[in-house]
Amino acid sequence: MNIINKNLFMKKVLIFGSGSIGNHMSFACRKIGLKVFITDVNSKALKRMRYVIYPSRYKNWDKKITIVDYKDVFKLKDFFDLIIIGSPPDTHLKLYFDCKNKLKYRRILIEKPISNFSNKLLNKFNNSVKKEMVFCGYNHSVSKSFVFFKIYILKYFKKYKTLEINWKEGWEGILKAHFWLKNEFESYLGNIKKGGGALQEHSHGLHLMLVILKLLKVNYKYLKFTKNLLFMKKGNVRYDVYSNLSTISNNSLINYETDLKTFPSLKNITISNDNYKLQWKCNFKSNKDSVSLFHKNRLKFTKIFKKTRSTEFENEIREILSINNMKKRNKSSLNSVYGINTIQLIRKTLNEK
Repeated sequence: MNIINKNLFMKKVLIFGSGSIGNHMSFACRKIGLKVFITDVNSKALKRMRYVIYPSRYKNWDKKITIVDYKDVFKLKDFFDLIIIGSPPDTHLKLYFDCKNKLKYRRILIEKPISNFSNKLLNKFNNSVKKEMVFCGYNHSVSKSFVFFKIYILKYFKKYKTLEINWKEGWEGILKAHFWLKNEFESYLGNIKKGGGALQEHSHGLHLMLVILKLLKVNYKYLKFTKNLLFMKKGNVRYDVYSNLSTISNNSLINYETDLKTFPSLKNITISNDNYKLQWKCNFKSNKDSVSLFHKNRLKFTKIFKKTRSTEFENEIREILSINNMKKRNKSSLNSVYGINTIQLIRKTLNEK
């Protein structure tokens, strides 16, 4: 049974985008008692959400969700406690500036990746958000399992020998969540310039890598990665189907792999030194994460974390709404700095200046 926090009740949230993430966010916001408004530049997408996606995922349409015609959204006079931008990545930054100039709000959450890697507004955005309550939607970083994982990194890994990150999921799972698409090329998902491809669509893994490197007091900007990328192409449109980044830092190996072919998905992080190995597994079974610690190759423990798809987003929204000053924002793994650093690393990898 979900308990509604009275402090959140009747707070207003405006969501841009009625695709897969817009539905997840709407449901999660309603579960914790928020008043939801949603809009989309595509009126057919709003209708699909209302009559197909939301009822099929959550049994019934929630009549307390207010659908706003896009032509009217920037005329709204309401004050929003949170604005969520969940539209395609290449629209994120323009929407951010539109919201900043035309709407009243306290916080903005931009879904990952924070933009497509080639977005010309990225530098302007970087300067704009330095002192603003802007966040990026890397929800795995605030999951109970990953928070637990970080505790043990700090406890046993002041020094490490290897850090390995796998974030691999084929199109089967992704297109299941976007069932209205025949294939990846029908949307931004199959277009690297619009924010698609393995590095951008699966940027959760890179973001978590940056969070861990900060814990280890490693500045990723000084790391020189060797890269290996493979591409799929249809006409003039292409995306990276496989990407690998690796480097040696102070005699320690960092290796990151992501792809859009692995099925079932494989998402895990392993860190090791001479005595210990610690592994975090995301969705190793349906609605379950795990953390395992080994000492001298002997298992000390495995802790299982049960979850639902909705709780992942609920945790994210609760954390953001609990942050009311820049000091707290800067400490959060959801803060926009991590989102910007992640897409800048992707930009560098894809040779985009």
